[in-house]
Amino acid sequence: MKERNMFRESKWKKLTRQRWFFPTLYVTLVAVVLAGVLSFQLLGGDEAEPNDSYDWEVEQGDLENQSQDNDEAAEPVVAEAEDLVMPVLLGDDADVMTPFYDTEASADEQEDALIFYNNQYYQSKGVDITSQDNEPFPVIASLSGTVTSVEDDELLGQTIEIEHDGERSTFYASLSEVAVSEGDDVTQGDEIGTSGTNVYSDEDVMKVHFRLLENGEPVNPQFE
Repeated sequence: MKERNMFRESKWKKLTRQRWFFPTLYVTLVAVVLAGVLSFQLLGGDEAEPNDSYDWEVEQGDLENQSQDNDEAAEPVVAEAEDLVMPVLLGDDADVMTPFYDTEASADEQEDALIFYNNQYYQSKGVDITSQDNEPFPVIASLSGTVTSVEDDELLGQTIEIEHDGERSTFYASLSEVAVSEGDDVTQGDEIGTSGTNVYSDEDVMKVHFRLLENGEPVNPQFE
């Protein structure tokens, strides 16, 4: 028995003395460890994959719903602002006979914007527009809004005032006919009256006197 054990020990010692023994043992152990790690990752990845996919789809759905909600909420907020247009449809036949009096304009331009009435000069608070043939023509709304006033003025003839956004309003005078009433809602381009004459300026000329007001103060209209 002792001889057999001694023989086994002698054989083991001879084996361990071989140069290739320990490198081979090391490589074998590393291979076993790597195989175990890869097996664990593969098994764990298969189990986690459905959950990862589900969470991603839910998250994507939430993002799409939020995007749709934001788009729906933005629709009523976004609105295109109207550009001021000339209150006539005369095209090239329209003639601005009296411009707005601009304090920053040249001396000649300021002189053209003066109105002579009752032996006095007055600064024009708007523009007088006439046609080249001096015939009556339709007057339209320069902006969409609500009619707040329709009156018959001794100097300016029939007048219309339209409010647009709480801060801006437009004023139309020297009208021979009026096609709207107070409280009417009008759209830009709607016909609101017909040109006429007034005793305040050039009473023999068929025209419309137009004013743009911001917070109640006349400003120089810039037509598009």
